[in-house]
Amino acid sequence: MPGGFGAPRATKRQKGKTGWQEIRQLTDRLTQPVEERSQNGARQAEIEALLTQYHQDHPEEAALAWSIGVYNPLAQVDLVTVGARFLEPDEEDWLAIARMVGWLLADDELDAIYFTAPPPEFALAQADWYVRPDLTDFLESPMLLQEVVHHYPIPVEVLQEVSEEWIQQLGWTRSQREQFIQKVFGAPEAELTKSDWEILLFELQIQMEL
Repeated sequence: MPGGFGAPRATKRQKGKTGWQEIRQLTDRLTQPVEERSQNGARQAEIEALLTQYHQDHPEEAALAWSIGVYNPLAQVDLVTVGARFLEPDEEDWLAIARMVGWLLADDELDAIYFTAPPPEFALAQADWYVRPDLTDFLESPMLLQEVVHHYPIPVEVLQEVSEEWIQQLGWTRSQREQFIQKVFGAPEAELTKSDWEILLFELQIQMEL
């Protein structure tokens, strides 16, 4: 599952230079390979203490870094130990479709979410799955995944536009298109529901990968 640290793959906006660069430097050191960290447990403990002290001493900067999507103090928690919940089916579907239509700026939709908690406490008891704002085109700050699913449904028009683009890339004729849709749904294109268009995207993705 995604941890939450790392340089964003795409940057939509510049927030200005603040002290959160120092946070990034500390988190980069914390996210070195596990085997390397285990060789120097004392140093790891020191860095973790510095990181904790930093967001206590500079709560506004830590909150800003979190709001941009580059800081997650809970990235090192064991998700099994803390009982992080599994994603709901509607969340998994939304993430997959959002990636396919370009709403998520990531090759893997799970890279666009992380298990985190909001400032100023960053309390583990408040932790849940959030969508990273730096890997979307529409969020200005981290937002609970379930809220994103509810507040940002993917319109059927978007599904149709992407389906049309993929069908063109496949080079299908009108007849091939109609035959494929009839084979998958047993109905003509004019009768497809929004759910059908979502399924069609998954089916077309398979065809694109063949």
